[in-house]
Amino acid sequence: MGVYVIGCVTMNPDEPEAYQEYLTVTAPLLEKAGAKVLQHFAVADDLVGHKPAENVMIVQYPSVEAVHELFESPEYQGVIPVRDRAFSTYSVSLVS
Repeated sequence: MGVYVIGCVTMNPDEPEAYQEYLTVTAPLLEKAGAKVLQHFAVADDLVGHKPAENVMIVQYPSVEAVHELFESPEYQGVIPVRDRAFSTYSVSLVS
């Protein structure tokens, strides 16, 4: 069954190279963790409150441990400066 992670992100239009570098590093990490992107949505409009981000993703992981292993891995830790340039909004939540 697995667990789900919700990512709310807005790409930084001034840093397309950083975005590509982030994807290059994280795609193999997701595969190694057994994670699958189930859905990817562009946020069309905010109905109540403020739009949290431009894009929302739902990612399934095999376990909570797999989520923590990915985000705590040296490879992911090393790409955080790139991530911070690539996105103007980056929020990831584990949901149950």
